[in-house]
Amino acid sequence: MRKKTSSLAAAVIIAAAVILGGLSIYKDSQRNTDTDGTITLRMAQTSSQTGAIGQSMDLFAERIYEATNGKYKIETYHNGQLGAEIDTIEGCQMGTIDIAVVNQSTIGNFISDFQALDVPYLITSTEQADAVFMGDIGQRFLDKLSGVQLYGLGIWESGFRNLTNSKKDINSVDDVQGLKIRTMENQVHIAFWKAMGADATPMSWGEAYTALQQGALDGQENPATVILTNNVAQVNNHLALTEHAYSTVFLVMSPTTWASFDDETKQIFTDVMEECSLSERELSRSMDADAVEELEEQGMTVTRPDKQQFIDKAADLYAQWEEEYGDIISEIRALAVTK
Repeated sequence: MRKKTSSLAAAVIIAAAVILGGLSIYKDSQRNTDTDGTITLRMAQTSSQTGAIGQSMDLFAERIYEATNGKYKIETYHNGQLGAEIDTIEGCQMGTIDIAVVNQSTIGNFISDFQALDVPYLITSTEQADAVFMGDIGQRFLDKLSGVQLYGLGIWESGFRNLTNSKKDINSVDDVQGLKIRTMENQVHIAFWKAMGADATPMSWGEAYTALQQGALDGQENPATVILTNNVAQVNNHLALTEHAYSTVFLVMSPTTWASFDDETKQIFTDVMEECSLSERELSRSMDADAVEELEEQGMTVTRPDKQQFIDKAADLYAQWEEEYGDIISEIRALAVTK
C-alpha cells in the first residue's frame, strides 16, 4: 500500500511540474504590454549592431513604432544576446521571441530545400540575387516557413561570403588544404569546404570567435561587412575574396505574434518590411564596397584566387546537389545575368 501511495504522490508531483512548466512557457510567450497600452516585441540576431543588418533592424523598429503610433515597440537584440540562431528560431516557434533574423544556412537545418540556396557559385551577381530573393522564388521560400511553425516576414542581404585565416595567403584552392575553418551548421557548407581539403568545423558564431582567438580554429568565412563589423581582422590577417556563396538572412516571426495582429497592423508590418528590405540592400552593398579597403587598412592581406578552381574541385558535389535540388538550382541559374 505504501508503494502505491508513494507512486501516486510521485505522479502528482511530476504532473504538477509539467503544468507549472507549461504555465511558465505560456507566461513567457505573452506579449509584454505597458501601462500605456504599448506592446513590446523582441527581435534578435547574432551579429553586430553596426552592420547593415543590425542598423536596419533598428530602423525597422523605429519605423514600426512611428507607423503604429507607438502601439508596437520593438526591442532589438544583437550579438547573440538571446542565443545562437537555432535558439532564436526555436524561440519564435515557442513564442518567447517575436522576430528572429537568421541566415538561410541555419534554416536549412529545419527545411532541407533551403540548403539549395547555399550551393557555391550558384548566385554570382547582386542582380541575380535580387531576381531570386525579391521575386517568386524568394516568396516561395518565405511560404515554406509555415511548415515549421514560423511566419516569413522578409529577406535581407548578408552578401557574398569570403574566406579568412591566420596562417597564409590563399592564392589557389590548394592553399586551403589542412586549414581548420569554421563553417555554419549547414551540410552544403561543410561538404564544400571538406572537398576543398579544409578541416570544416560547424560552430555558432559566438563560439567561433573565441576559438579563433585561442587558435583552435585557423579561419572562417563570411561577407566582408560581417568580417569587418565583427572584428575578424583582430584574429585573422589573410582575406581571400572567394565570393563562394551569396548569403541572405530571413526575418522570421512567431506565428503567435503574427496571429495577434489585426489586418491593419499586418499591412503596416508588411509595408515597413518591404521598405526596409530595399534600404538594407542598398546599405549592405555600400558598406561591402568599403569593407575590403578598411580590412586592408587594419592589416589584412587580400588575395583573389581563381574561382573556377574551387568549382572544379567540387565537381562531384555539384552532381549530387543537382540530383537533390535540381529544380531549384535550374530556376536560380536561369536568372543569372550574362555580362
